[in-house]
Amino acid sequence: AKYNASQDIEYRPERTNMETVFREMRRFKQQMTEEECKELLFSEEHGTLAVNGDDGYPYAFPMNFTYDADSNSLILHSAKSGYKLDCIRRSDKACFCLHNTPTSPTGALPRDVKSIVIFGRISIVDDPAEIIGILERFDNKFEDPETVKAHLKREGHLAVALILRIEHMTGKKVVEG
Repeated sequence: AKYNASQDIEYRPERTNMETVFREMRRFKQQMTEEECKELLFSEEHGTLAVNGDDGYPYAFPMNFTYDADSNSLILHSAKSGYKLDCIRRSDKACFCLHNTPTSPTGALPRDVKSIVIFGRISIVDDPAEIIGILERFDNKFEDPETVKAHLKREGHLAVALILRIEHMTGKKVVEG
């Protein structure tokens, strides 16, 4: 089913076999290619993860991440308990949003903003051996190998790994006057 802007309020995509139909980007001329999206995923370190919270309210929070191209997934981490994990256990549907750090002349609107919105299913990895391997890949994006090993030895047992498998991703680059 194609998105029709005149149906914004009443839009209900047709479903077959209970497959999710994601909306197409309204401003398609500004849509980034899949390769451009992956470049941004590799270069950025921070984004916002949103999960289904209590009483139907979304729960969104900033997180560091790394992109794993082999599995087309985001790797994140968390403490072993808390509201975030309660939400994920209740519903594995999640959304992740990130953008580059735009530049602009002082006082002017940024003209080089690139952003990505990801929809997917998130899972909690709580097997200790798996966690260490996953967190090692995660930490290597941010720190040198020696620091990573010391960090994981000291605090690896306190964390779980989160894997967000990407089901749908759109990227947008601002193209303004």
